[in-house]
Formats: sequence, C-alpha cells, structure tokens
Amino acid sequence: MYRIFYAEKDTTLYEKKPEQNSGADQILELTKIASSSRLNDVVQPNTYNSRILIDFGTEITTLTNEIADGNIPAIGSSPTSASVYLNLHASDASDILRSYSIEAYPISESWENGNGTVSDTPITKIGASWLYKSGDAVALGGVGWATGSAASRGTSQGALEPMGGGTWHTASGYTAVQAFENQSPDLKIDVTNIVNNWVSGSAKQITNNGFIIKRPYADEISGETLGSLKFFGRESHTIYVPRLEVCWDDAEISTTLSEISSNTYVPYIKNIKSEYRKWETANFRIGARPEFPTKTYTTSSFYLTSNILPKSSSYAIIDSVTNETIIPFTEIDNNFSNSKTKISADTVGSYFKLRMDNFMPDRYYKIMLKCERTADVQTFDDFYFKVVN
Repeated sequence: MYRIFYAEKDTTLYEKKPEQNSGADQILELTKIASSSRLNDVVQPNTYNSRILIDFGTEITTLTNEIADGNIPAIGSSPTSASVYLNLHASDASDILRSYSIEAYPISESWENGNGTVSDTPITKIGASWLYKSGDAVALGGVGWATGSAASRGTSQGALEPMGGGTWHTASGYTAVQAFENQSPDLKIDVTNIVNNWVSGSAKQITNNGFIIKRPYADEISGETLGSLKFFGRESHTIYVPRLEVCWDDAEISTTLSEISSNTYVPYIKNIKSEYRKWETANFRIGARPEFPTKTYTTSSFYLTSNILPKSSSYAIIDSVTNETIIPFTEIDNNFSNSKTKISADTVGSYFKLRMDNFMPDRYYKIMLKCERTADVQTFDDFYFKVVN
C-alpha cells in the first residue's frame, strides 16, 4: 500500500548569493562552484555551494494522525512497519561525477519560504537564504541561522552576520544518504528514521521543520567542481513536485481459490470506473480467464470463473501522459521491504486497494499488472482511470 504526501514549501540556499531568497523558483538546485574555477570567465575566489530545503508541513501532521487512527502502520524497519522515501525528480544534471552521494537531514530550526527567484533583479531578500532563515538583515528583523558550522567557505560574513547555510540534526537516526553510481540523478532517499523521529513520540522525537538536502561536507569543501543537479520544485506546475512515499505491505492471501492455470490468460478489472473522486479509496477486483479457452459445453460464462492471479502478482500506477511511474511494481526478490504493491486474494478473488488522494486531480492514470510465476512474467496495462476533485 502507498500513501503519497506532497511538499508544502521548498527553496534553494545559494552560498554565492548569501541573501538571495528563491522560495518561488520552479527548480531546486544542488550546485558546487570550486575555488579558482571559472564562472562566466571570472576566476572564483572562494568555494560556493547550494543546499535545498523542503518542508511537508501539515502533511506530517496528517501522517501522524493516520498512524494514530490505525490507517497506516507505525514507521520503522520491521516487516509490519511502513517505510518512507523522499522523492525528487531531476530536471537536469550537468558536469556531475560518475559516483557521488546526496545527504538528507532534519532541519533543526523553523524557516520562512519567501517568494523570490534566483533571477530576481534586484534580489528578493525576504525569506530563507544562505545567511538568514527569515528576513534579510538583523536591522530589518531578519533572523540568522543559529550556527556557523554549516558554511563551507570557512569565513564569517561579518560580526553581526552568521555563516549560514541552514542548521540540522546530525545524531544517529537523523541522517539519510543515497549513493549514485552512473545512474539516473532522480533522488529516492530512505528517510524512514528521520520521519519516525518526527511522529513516533519517542525520546528522540524532534520538531518537524523539513529536510535539508546537501552534498557531503567533504565534497562541499573539496577542490573539485561537482557540477549541478536540478530538481523540479513544488512551484513547477508539473506532476514531478517533491513528495514523500509512505509504503507498507498490506497484501493478504486468504483463499482456497486456485491460481489460473492457463499459460496465456487475460486479467480484467471487474469494477473499474472511468473517474474517481480524490477522497475515494478504490477496491479493484480482478478476474482472470484463459485467452484461448478450451472448447467445452458449459452453462456459465468464463467471466464467472473464480480463478486468482499468480500469488506473486503486483500492480503499478503510471501517469498516462508522461509515463512516469507514480507507484512502482513489487520486485520479486524475497525482500519484504519491496513487497508494497502485491495483489491480495480472498474468497471472491484477486484485488488491491488504492487511495485516490495519492494522485494529482484532473489527470489520467494507467494501472499495470505484473503477473509472475517461475520462468513466466506477463504484464498487462489496458486499464485507465481519471482522478477528479
């Protein structure tokens, strides 16, 4: 089962433009300009990085309430727990290394999103920037980040100005890392421990102020030019806005019905509708019949035959226009943590449940079914629906 939560605010902090707010930018950027490198034919005197702030705000409150109500399992690493992933979809990547890592930490202070963009002239200073978590100067009511440990250039901006760059928790359980090795720059980072420390009520509980996304400190202060990673932000007006995926295994096989035995068969969804309201939870009932049934005398339709899909079957949800995978297939590798979209079966037949508030409204989506048996994998994708408000 999947629940998807969307970011409520995000911005990029630019060390090169330490008072610049970019809270209204459509793009979030991780960039590194190394000292002595050239930018626009100018040799740079210092090293400059950028970092990304993302906050899911009241969505985390909703998650906490859903856990308390029993609609979502507790967050954790046990087979019965839910896992959480932070997803950012890359819009561009240039001059990046073959191997690199991206880190996520929980932000330790509240911050103001602002409504500036990196291209503003004059610059917009109200809102979070490299130097300030709100405002643009102490004299104008601006509030600096609490510590200077986050800066990479190693020098203060002045007696009244902090070194900036954001502040975050770094103790055990507050760190998430994704390593990349010559692969897509899309970010899907396991933040289960961080989110658990927001919602669990344990001794390690911290206030939710969102995530800071950054390169490892050793990379930030190195002499290498690490290029630029750009991700779609919440202002991008696309389906690629930052999101949290909360997923858990709710599959249950509680039936004496037989798997369909034919090598060639046709699944069909008995109760699919053309449209679903965003507040609905659909229970898709799946039947299966032989593609080429053996001719025989019968008094009932093959559509009434109660066969279930192979027990390792799973589903995926695809945006029908962009072909982006919104909810992925289960991987058949005996890894329980990957068993999030297995198809269930009961005395009526195969089925799976899907919450429509996972999806952006006024878009069409495609259901894909992957049916797996030993040495036999078949996919089917001729099932469409629309989500509306």
